[in-house]
Amino acid sequence: MALLSKEALLGASDLVEREVELPSIGGSVRVRSLPAAYSNQATSEALELVTGRRGEQTAKVNTAKLEILQVLHGLVDPKLSSMQEAEAFAQRCGPAFKEIVRVIDEISGVDKKALEDAEARFPAGGGEAAGEDVGAGDPARSSGPDLPVRVGA
Repeated sequence: MALLSKEALLGASDLVEREVELPSIGGSVRVRSLPAAYSNQATSEALELVTGRRGEQTAKVNTAKLEILQVLHGLVDPKLSSMQEAEAFAQRCGPAFKEIVRVIDEISGVDKKALEDAEARFPAGGGEAAGEDVGAGDPARSSGPDLPVRVGA
């Protein structure tokens, strides 16, 4: 295979369009695979930091927001013009909205199952530990702070 020039690379497009039948609302729409910039934007905007009971922070994907962003950027005919329009569509339709997201995922190479599996493998705080935290108290002749000690660990 030949090495591409910069001009060929910058002029190229590997985006795919597909018509999606939506029988639940009686018609079809045209979607396109997400360009890398939109896919990265959607993923980063949908990431949220979740703080656990003990102050640990974990990044979690807000799937609802991710799908709204995917529809906003991937639905090309008719084109939605704002997050509010995409969210209104998501709130009024179920099967049609999910089918659009499914096709955008399929033609964009997005694997949401892999995201879900990663979240399941790495839950907030690494999962529940046995026992509970208790203060060890001040040792004799010490004015140092209490240190948490795991009981039953």
